[in-house]
Amino acid sequence: MMKSMTGNRIFADTSALIAISNKRDQYYPVAINKLKAILKTHDTLIITTYVLAETVTRIQRKVSKEHAITVGQRLMKDPRIEIMTPHNGIVQKAWEIYQKYMDQDFSFVDCISFAVMHELNITRAFEFDEHFRIMKFEQI
Repeated sequence: MMKSMTGNRIFADTSALIAISNKRDQYYPVAINKLKAILKTHDTLIITTYVLAETVTRIQRKVSKEHAITVGQRLMKDPRIEIMTPHNGIVQKAWEIYQKYMDQDFSFVDCISFAVMHELNITRAFEFDEHFRIMKFEQI
């Protein structure tokens, strides 16, 4: 699903998507303020199908399936969000990253996110996960 938008692309991680969807999340106030700033600049948020799956699954487990469906529908319908399905080359690159960084606690979804960011030349991430900073991406 590709949308034509003005502004820059910013990768959105599961940690940020969960934070903006749950008022009880420790990062909720910061996440909402960051999201408002991102939307004011007309930036496009990029997520992967893997991040979408991880987000709704975690929300289902922590809150409810109903809330997970509500959040998933919002993400899928929002014109400011581009949902990308990584091709096999990106998944292979992610696997290489996953194997290379044995000393890090990166999930495979994190590694797919890193590979997508490299592929699309995205340097900034909306996230609350130190793994992106370890990989030298700028935190929004």
